[in-house]
Amino acid sequence: MRTYRLLAAALLAAAAMVSPGGLQAQDPPPAPQQEPELVFEREVFEYPSFSRSNPFTPLSGSQQGGPRYEQLTLTGIIWDSDPTFSVAVVSTGALTIAADGTATVAPGAAYNAKVGQRIGNTTIREIQRDRVVVDVEEFGLTDRRTMFIASRRQGGTQ
Repeated sequence: MRTYRLLAAALLAAAAMVSPGGLQAQDPPPAPQQEPELVFEREVFEYPSFSRSNPFTPLSGSQQGGPRYEQLTLTGIIWDSDPTFSVAVVSTGALTIAADGTATVAPGAAYNAKVGQRIGNTTIREIQRDRVVVDVEEFGLTDRRTMFIASRRQGGTQ
């Protein structure tokens, strides 16, 4: 009979080890779930102003830099034999020359520029009696152009 008791005790011990819910303590009930906190973050991009340009700026340039070359009209030249005293009068308005030779300037911003000064994407390089030589910067490239005053002698009607 003693063998049966030992055998029964061994079987009970084996059953307790094999069965996970047998003699082990039960897990406590899970705690109520808390609502997750929502966090909204905004990703901010910053680009260095040296060596690289911002890829999100338009290629045509910003409007705060002043008028573009295509918007400028040479309306007058104050010429002096000393180039440091010469002045180019440039306007964003239009210049109209009538049949009788009178000139009319449409309203617009006027700029009095000397050699080396910059207006928008245009830099004054040379002021002569009848023309102004400028450097125009577009898309990172510089192009040298000449501005003339419209006159009847040059076939200008505008």
